[in-house]
Amino acid sequence: MKTKLIDKLLLIAIISSFSCGFTQATERQEDERRETEPWQLIQLDTKASLRGLHVFSESTTWVSGTGGTVAHTVDAGKTWNLRVVPGAEQLDFRDIHAIDPQTIVAMTSGTPACVYRSTDAGANWKRVYENLDEKIFLDALSFLNKKDGVIMGDPIDGKLFLLRTFDGGASWSPATNTPQTLAGEAGFAASGTNMITIQPANIFVALGGALENESSKDSRIAISRNAGKQWTMANVPIPRNPSSGIFSICFINTKHGIVVGGNYKLANDITHNYAVSQDGGSTWAVPPAATPPSGYRSCVTRGHHRGSPCAIAVGPTGTDISYDLGHNWKRISETGFHSIQFSPSGSQGWASGSDGRVGFWRQPSLEDKNLGQ
Repeated sequence: MKTKLIDKLLLIAIISSFSCGFTQATERQEDERRETEPWQLIQLDTKASLRGLHVFSESTTWVSGTGGTVAHTVDAGKTWNLRVVPGAEQLDFRDIHAIDPQTIVAMTSGTPACVYRSTDAGANWKRVYENLDEKIFLDALSFLNKKDGVIMGDPIDGKLFLLRTFDGGASWSPATNTPQTLAGEAGFAASGTNMITIQPANIFVALGGALENESSKDSRIAISRNAGKQWTMANVPIPRNPSSGIFSICFINTKHGIVVGGNYKLANDITHNYAVSQDGGSTWAVPPAATPPSGYRSCVTRGHHRGSPCAIAVGPTGTDISYDLGHNWKRISETGFHSIQFSPSGSQGWASGSDGRVGFWRQPSLEDKNLGQ
């Protein structure tokens, strides 16, 4: 009887020890996952697809998307102000830009093509531009400074469509001097970053696309070094067809640039999805014997991770990082987003995605902030 009792107690001890070890192993795995997973996810109270993103400062971030949706935080993500802009309920805000804490400009894609502006931090909005042309499709919005802004749209009648403002977005008018485009060439409004501006006067417009059943071995970038007065074209070895080309462009410094893209219908295809420049964007190449991003990528940006500068690319299948100016990439998250951007100081990173999902780029040295709770 005593032996049976001892055996029973021993069995209980073994099971308890196994259970404790399993729990500890599970906790270690979770800790490791939390250490390596860069995103802290936040679910906003919306199902909107959020492609517009502007990280204005360490505390203030704006996102925008379908159904006239605009949201922003002024406390680094602890709380969010979400609203549907009256009169824009059927529109898709593909890009958004905060000129200052009070002045915000948002751009829609599709027809009608509209630009909205708020001068009271998003409490009220005014439609400052509207275009009902069936050919129009706006892709990206950017500012060279607080007054001089550019909106890029797909070509109309063989020329790139550009809108300009010189009064901080209060009024917009079509630019007259725009570059010629090839048949079927267009932009991809996937993240608002197929066009970027770099002070004092640089404008880069990345293109792709082609006519149905046609393709080309190269995509192109339209470049102006004098705020749109003159344009040149640079070839990029990313093939273009109706669903492929360049989707996003960024610069790590004045010389080193990165473009990402691929074919959005082949989300896991790692071929022909990036290129780099070492001369300020004049020429582009795919690094030999390098590791590409792990699929089609809709956005790339300069960022920081684990205390080091880096490039980060996002797409529907995950997040990739490069520490060598975009030559070699490693997937570090399965979490997909449309857009990604860091604050001017590089200390705060945010991403926006489908179904009202946003992500905060966690630095491993920081404790979780229970954002959005």
